[in-house]
Amino acid sequence: MRRPRWWGRARHAGFRKKAIDATLGILYTGGWPAAITRAVGLQGTLGVAGHEFRIPRKAGAQPLRVTFVSDIHAGPTLHPALLRGVLDAVANAGTDLLLLGGDFVSFHARYVNRLVHALRDVQAPAGKFAVLGNHDLLADDAYIAERLADAGIRTLVNENARLPAPHDDVWVCGLDDWDEGAPAAEPTFRGAHGTRILLMHQPDGLLVTRDERFEIAFCGHVHGGQYLKRDRVPAVRHKGPVSKLYMHGGVFHTGTSDAPVLVSRGIGTSTLPARRHADPQVHVCTLLPAD
Repeated sequence: MRRPRWWGRARHAGFRKKAIDATLGILYTGGWPAAITRAVGLQGTLGVAGHEFRIPRKAGAQPLRVTFVSDIHAGPTLHPALLRGVLDAVANAGTDLLLLGGDFVSFHARYVNRLVHALRDVQAPAGKFAVLGNHDLLADDAYIAERLADAGIRTLVNENARLPAPHDDVWVCGLDDWDEGAPAAEPTFRGAHGTRILLMHQPDGLLVTRDERFEIAFCGHVHGGQYLKRDRVPAVRHKGPVSKLYMHGGVFHTGTSDAPVLVSRGIGTSTLPARRHADPQVHVCTLLPAD
């Protein structure tokens, strides 16, 4: 296994951004931010959110159970106990399909290694798929994709994959990151003629997909605002206009068919190593055929 590089293919990673990220990675060595924020209750309380959606499927389609996790941010700002809780929740979900919404690491790609063993053991007969987030692209995104592949997870970058029978009317369409990547709708949906599950890191990917049809979408990035002040204004803000609109997370409806869009609060933290009033969450969704 090769050693990861410090940087990936992030489009906007200039010297200043790289220097800040590297400096914080060094200052946070040993995981002391996670230890402190855990001790004072600022890592949040992990919840498993259950959802039920009815979406267009082929006649006689069976329910599809989907587990979705985003923004793990493995590294010095994520406490090991929270990470264990997340991985246990995923392992115990009894899922058909595992979807991962990106931002697997913070500060360095090597932290993805903390996830590989447990994710490899997750049984998901319909498949395991991921997209990459802006923090992954700031790190060595190729290394992250390689290690995810070692866990049986296929990383989709502007491409799609058809699920095996009995869910072979469903395609997972994975969009590259809206900010640091090069998202493109046409190759993402090309050849996906049945039910389309859109998987993307940022809700701002909706600006790229435009009029493309999808039946349900999963994304993260916003962290639910991560650290909310008394007026619920987030201390962590995102520049994307759709991220600003959906900053608290939740389920919304949009697109040509008013499709549901699940925006997760995610798990870990970004530069600010604390959460307040934005608890981390794993999602377990049952996709039922529409009446």
